[in-house]
Formats: sequence, C-alpha cells, structure tokens
Amino acid sequence: MTTFPAAQDHGALEPLFPDVWRVRGSFRVGPGMSIPRNMIVLREGRALTVVNAVRLSAAGEAALAELGEVKHLVKLGHFHGLDDPYYRDRFRPTFWAPKPADADTRELASDGASPLERARPFRFEGTAGREGALLVAQDAGNLLVTCDSVQNWESAAGSSFLGGIVVRLMGFIEPAKIGPIWVKKLTDEDPSKVRPDFERLLGLDFTHLVGGHGELLRDGAKAAVKASCARTLGMH
Repeated sequence: MTTFPAAQDHGALEPLFPDVWRVRGSFRVGPGMSIPRNMIVLREGRALTVVNAVRLSAAGEAALAELGEVKHLVKLGHFHGLDDPYYRDRFRPTFWAPKPADADTRELASDGASPLERARPFRFEGTAGREGALLVAQDAGNLLVTCDSVQNWESAAGSSFLGGIVVRLMGFIEPAKIGPIWVKKLTDEDPSKVRPDFERLLGLDFTHLVGGHGELLRDGAKAAVKASCARTLGMH
C-alpha cells in the first residue's frame, strides 16, 4: 500500500470569484517552521481543476466533493508537488505540468492545450520550462494563477513564528513579489534569463492575481507585476 504525506493544517474552501476557490494550506519547512501555501480550485460545469495541490482533511475532501468532481490536476511550480501523488492516486485526474516527467502527464505549454476552456496556459522558458501559470477568463477581469514565480504577500499570516521571521527577512512581504529563491534557483542566479518571459507575461490581459503563496491581489495586478519586474529584474 502506498503511503502519502498526511494532510497538514489548512483552511476552508474560500470563494474568490464565480467558480474559483482558494484553500490556504501550510507547509513544514523544518522543525517549528511552517509557511502558508495556496491551492486553487477552478470549476467548469461539475468538472474541477485543482491547481497547486494541497491535501485536505476528510472534511475538506467532503467539501470539495460538494463542488464537483476532480477531473484535472495542474502542477505549476517546480518546487511544489508534495501532494500531487496523493491526488493522482485518489482522484485519477488528468495530470498537467509545464515539464512532464512521465508519459501520463499532459504538457502545459504557452498557448497549448488547456485543462479548461476558459484558461490559457503560460510557461516560463527561461527556467528550462519548469514553471507555469494559467490565465483564467473572468467577467470581472481575468485572473492570473501562478505558483512561485509571482507571490502576493501582504503579511506573514499563516506562518509559524519562525516561518514569519524568515519570510520577512527574505523580503517576501511585497505586492506581486517575484520569488527570490525561485529566481536564484531556476535561473542559475542569472535573472536576465526570465526577462523575456515576464515581457510575454505582461503582454497578457489580467486584472487579478493569486499565487502559490500569499493573498489574492484583486484589481491592479498587472501594474503591480510590472513594478515588481522593475525592482527585481531591472525591467522598464
């Protein structure tokens, strides 16, 4: 019998927009140190697409089942994926990733096939294709769903005491923050590699943003990402 990591502390399914929910989960970085992480659930009809998976408690899974049936699972972040094996085993969804690791994974490429009719995939090529995003069409303005590439930390809420200290010291508390660890690790310490990617990203039409960490950035998201690109990548 396969053993999967147990469900960690998490909140309820929180509606962000029609047919869009967020679950604030947690991740243990080390002893006494945890940080929050987000799972996004998108619905079309009764089909659910789970993005940046967070394993839920039995009660959480029951609430998820009330929304519909998990048909797709999307891994956007290279450094995320702890709970993907559990979801693949439990729900048998179609699994999508920017850089498929096996024949059972669908490729999530810019302007390629998508798990949802109203979502457009985006892939960061400067990271060797290991990170992605989804642009989700919304009547109230399009929503950009990311993982570690862009994170909107308003505070260290949801972190443990030690986790909060680390998050603040590393400068994460910033609107539309381009992940410093993400840039360092996935560009081999050469941020210029992802400048063309962010130029393409800023060419998309989006109003709101939610990442793998932090809060929903409602309205003004594109301007906030542009300002972050200037601060972090020297783009103008």
